Amino acid sequence: MFLGTRAQQMGTAVATFVDYPPSAHVAALGGHLVSHMGTDPTFSILNPASLSASTDNLLFLNYSLYMVGTGYGSAMYATKFTEKDIFAASFQFAQYGTMDGYDEWGTATGKFSAQDFAINATYARVLNRYFTVGVTFKPILSTYETYTSFSLGADIGLQFTDTTHLVSAGLSLRNFGGRVAGPSDVYMTGTWLPINLSVGVSKRFSKAPFCLNLTFQNLQKWDYDVATNTGEIKQISGGEAFARKIILGVDIVPKSDKFWIALAYNFDRGFSLSNPYVFSVAGLSGGFGLKIKMVQLGAAVAFYHTAAVTAHFTVGIDINQCIKK
Repeated sequence: MFLGTRAQQMGTAVATFVDYPPSAHVAALGGHLVSHMGTDPTFSILNPASLSASTDNLLFLNYSLYMVGTGYGSAMYATKFTEKDIFAASFQFAQYGTMDGYDEWGTATGKFSAQDFAINATYARVLNRYFTVGVTFKPILSTYETYTSFSLGADIGLQFTDTTHLVSAGLSLRNFGGRVAGPSDVYMTGTWLPINLSVGVSKRFSKAPFCLNLTFQNLQKWDYDVATNTGEIKQISGGEAFARKIILGVDIVPKSDKFWIALAYNFDRGFSLSNPYVFSVAGLSGGFGLKIKMVQLGAAVAFYHTAAVTAHFTVGIDINQCIKK
C-alpha cells in the first residue's frame, strides 16, 4: 500500500467525471482554471463567466485517453445572441471500459460496461467593461451495468477582466446539486455532486508573450485524512491543506494567437497521487496548440500517478471563417 494513500470523503461524489479537464488546453494548465484570458470556450465549463463575445460560433471537440479501454471527452458549441449575451451548449462523457460481472455467489453473469454523461447549458452576461456573470445548468446520467442514476447540477461564476492592465480574476462555484433519481436498493454513488469553490487570477504582459495563472481550488474543503500503511488515519497539517489548493501555470501565447504552449503543476494531485517509493511527476501537466486558418489543434499530457499518463486531444473549428470560405 502506498504511504500517501488518501481516503475518499464520503457523500461528495455522484459523478466526479464532471471535473475531468474538458480540453487539452485546460489539461495542460493543471486541469482547473477560472480566470482564463482568451477565446477558448471550453474554459466556461470551469467558470461559466469566462464566455465572451469573442467565442462566437466556435465548435470544440475533445477526447482524452486514460488507462486501457477507458477515456472521456466533450463537445462544445458557443455563440453570442448580442455583444453582451453569450450561450454555450456542451456534452461531457466518460466510459470506463468493459468488465466481468459476478453475482453474490461468485457466478459469472457476463460482461458489462459503465458510463457517465452530462449535458451543459451555459449562459453568460457582460455587465460592464470589467465584469461578466455566468450560470450553467447540467443534467447528469450515470449507467453502471443495469443500474441508472440521474442527477441535476448547476455552476455559477463571476469574472473580472481589465484589458488595459492585462489582468483577469475569476470566482466559480461548481457542481451545486446532487442525485434526484436512482435505484433505492443499490448504493451506486454518493448523494451530492463534488462541489468546488475556486478563485483565480491571470496576468499577461504587454512586452512578453506570457500569461501567469494562479488558481485556488476546493476552498470549501480543508479537512484531509491520510491513510498510512500501518492502518493509521491522520489529518494533514494546515500548511499542506493550503498547498493542496494551489495550481500554478504559465501560458506562452503570442498576440497573434497562432499557438500556445502551457505548463502547470497541480499540488493536490502531487500530494494525493505520488508514490513515495519511486520517482513521480504526479501533478505536472503540459501541452501545446496550433491555429491553422479556421482550425485549432491542441494536445496535452497530464501525469496523474505512476500507473498511467493521460493524453488529451482537442480540435476547434471557427464556423465564422468556414462560412466566409
